[in-house]
Amino acid sequence: MFNKKQIIFTTAKEGDIKEMYLSIFEQLSTLQNIIKITFFHLPHSNSDYIQNAEHLQSCVKESFDCDAPVVSYVAQKPFESSLIAEVLILDEEGVTIKRAQEYIVLKKGNKREIVTAGIFCKNLNCSAKEQSENIFSRINTIFDHERFYINDIYRQWNYICDITEEQNGVQNYQEFNDARSLFYSKAEWTNGYPAATGIGQSKGGIMVEVFAANGEGVNIPIDNPMQIAAHNYSQNVLAGNNSGKSTPKFERARLFNENIYISGTAAIKGEDSICSNDSVIQTATTMEIMDCLVSPANIAVKVKDSVYSALRIYVKQENDIKAIKEFMEQNYPAPQKIYLQCDICRSELLVEIEGIGYIL
Repeated sequence: MFNKKQIIFTTAKEGDIKEMYLSIFEQLSTLQNIIKITFFHLPHSNSDYIQNAEHLQSCVKESFDCDAPVVSYVAQKPFESSLIAEVLILDEEGVTIKRAQEYIVLKKGNKREIVTAGIFCKNLNCSAKEQSENIFSRINTIFDHERFYINDIYRQWNYICDITEEQNGVQNYQEFNDARSLFYSKAEWTNGYPAATGIGQSKGGIMVEVFAANGEGVNIPIDNPMQIAAHNYSQNVLAGNNSGKSTPKFERARLFNENIYISGTAAIKGEDSICSNDSVIQTATTMEIMDCLVSPANIAVKVKDSVYSALRIYVKQENDIKAIKEFMEQNYPAPQKIYLQCDICRSELLVEIEGIGYIL
């Protein structure tokens, strides 16, 4: 895994997606080695989502030409601005960059890493199952072409429109989890699953991003003593009436060299939700769980301390964002943060938080 840094930019203008993009590009145009841009914005419809994704892709290609980073478009409403860009920069010398439309490959010596764009199925009339299968098939093709293994994935993001809704008695998130389990079954996961987030988005069906790497370095899963591992959940907490439902295949976090990739975390202890209807209480509980997860005593290698560098705060109800932000800024002022309005994977949960940290 190569050194990277992340910077957040917000549009200074309101308008159509191209105008807002140009406002952001003016701010980042002097940066070097941008490898990925994730845009957060609320489209009006599925057709708008597809059109906006194409506009952003073409704008980035026009702006950067042969050095164009890969692009993801997440249909979530940002709190501070109509369009936010999370910009990922390669922060290491001597790395070669191979760029393709849906992914990039980084290489230095015997180390290689793949970073994908946001991969989604353009036929949004398909079921969650069909969309998921289409997406994982394309990821599999990329990995085969670049000679990566599925179990090289160390971080994955899964954005699922109408995440808790059911089609023919099966929840969309459960359909996705079943498809992910089938995809993962092609590999042996002797070193644990990826860190991952499964979260809602307002439009655009299902979209997946993955980071994968191979080569030397520390790369270990981190469990949480306050929670049952998601891949060990009982059938009792999985949605739907069908037996044999697949569990969500991810670890609570992964330590990769000095970086901690923290999965989407909510107010769940053991495997049960902490069902306070107060969003700030849920936020405080979530951060208590995350603090336990990244504490030096819980990390399998010797460390002095751990520090959050970036957090994404996903909030179900827009009216709760202000109070949640006040809590986070008072108690966790240092990390860069994005506040986003979207649905959460359990109906009773009001907030989910993911992050990146590092060890000292």
